[in-house]
Amino acid sequence: PSAAATAIGRQARAAEAAAKRWDYLIIGAGSAGLPAAIFAARRGASVLLVDAAQDIGGTLHLSAGQLCGAGTRAQAAKGIVDSPDLHFADIMRLSNGKADPMIARLVADNAAETVNWLLDAGLTPVAGHPITGHSGRPGYAVARFLWDKGEARAILAILRRELAVLLAEGRVTLQLDTRISALVADADGAVTGALARVGSDELSFSAQRTVLTTGGYAMNPTLFERLIDRPAYAATSYPFSQGD
Repeated sequence: PSAAATAIGRQARAAEAAAKRWDYLIIGAGSAGLPAAIFAARRGASVLLVDAAQDIGGTLHLSAGQLCGAGTRAQAAKGIVDSPDLHFADIMRLSNGKADPMIARLVADNAAETVNWLLDAGLTPVAGHPITGHSGRPGYAVARFLWDKGEARAILAILRRELAVLLAEGRVTLQLDTRISALVADADGAVTGALARVGSDELSFSAQRTVLTTGGYAMNPTLFERLIDRPAYAATSYPFSQGD
């Protein structure tokens, strides 16, 4: 189809999405938003997944896709004994105590289940993995670090396949090339959805829960300098990582 026809179709689909109230509005279809949409839909939720790009994946297109978890099947296959407590201790040690302990605890307690899910879906660690870390850098006390030779693109391939089933069944609706402009709140301050710009239209998506999985702001030098108080030091991140 022509670019004009594609744009018209996208706006029509967006108008349909704006006419519904969703269980979940997930903003950002990358390494956080894709699993969130997949598992919410599998558990019976209606999901609207929105992304500013013209394709799903976010920084999975660029990332090395390095993963770690304590108690994974990859560790068990090598006889490695590990635990979430050891993983948590390593996170706090390697971050010099600066990691948020609540978030670090969530990561340590749930990482193995996430890694095992990807392993079951076809992720294949590089030979010799898991390892403690990269040479020349402080590493984990236990070998739990792994990645696929296809890097993060291997993870994205799995997520595409998992999402495709839910899209075909109508359990997830995907709205691409759509940038969110603001959150919408009720009189009590509870978020009830978001405003979006789709072509020349501004629409309001309504949801019981709104989940922000939009990534960072590495490609927005002005915002980076305002928040970090120093100039942006790299321009290699995903171009849609604007932080708006």
